[in-house]
Amino acid sequence: MAETGKNRILEFTSNGSLIRAWGSGGIGDGQFNSPIGITLDYARGYVYVTDTGNNRVQKFTSNGTFITKWGSPGSGPGQFQTPIGIDEDESKQNVYVTDIGNNRVERFTSNGLFVSQWGSLGSGEGQFANPGRIAVDNSGNLFVADFGNNRIQKFDGSGNFIMQWGSLGHGNGQFYNPTGMTVQLSHGNVYVADTGNSRIQEFTNDGKFVNNWPIDTATGATDNIDLDVNSNGTIYVTDRADDSVHVISTVPRS
Repeated sequence: MAETGKNRILEFTSNGSLIRAWGSGGIGDGQFNSPIGITLDYARGYVYVTDTGNNRVQKFTSNGTFITKWGSPGSGPGQFQTPIGIDEDESKQNVYVTDIGNNRVERFTSNGLFVSQWGSLGSGEGQFANPGRIAVDNSGNLFVADFGNNRIQKFDGSGNFIMQWGSLGHGNGQFYNPTGMTVQLSHGNVYVADTGNSRIQEFTNDGKFVNNWPIDTATGATDNIDLDVNSNGTIYVTDRADDSVHVISTVPRS
């Protein structure tokens, strides 16, 4: 997990025991300025981090050894204005980054070469209002938490719009500032941290509501939650407001 305030990456066992930590504040290789997004290439043992304050992505080995970096402030191809979400299509080794300030998604090779981009400010299909986390399923489709539009958008790996779901509200399938998001690769279901409603929502791969679980959160802030789901369906939720990780067993709830 990325510990934003302390500019470091932490690795834990599934029961919360610390394995290792790396990083410090700065602009050098392996240093960070408010890191937020993180994803793993399980097959090859790589870790990718959005070094948000430095407007770049850094790539490491699984034990924290620096490999490479890319990005700089700006709106051109391969540049960023506050990169947040990051995920990889491991089969094709494409890395996708949400660039919040430019309201777009950028696609790179695993070594940081720019491939393509899509998105602009707005509420239409393929447009964004502060896109947050991004997740890739086993078919190479992408899901983007469109924070400001209170919806999830689904694209193919080339950025072609497929579908969307969600609207502002408190009902099942509605959102109030969705932030964290992940796909459970074993069955393709999508889990969303519906932060403003203090809950996690689960959907099928095509956006049908499945379930939800409440979150005990210590703040009314709208950007404090991220999550991941393991192969057994256990949800791990990071809450930066109270510096904790919540573990949720996915027992059905209405």
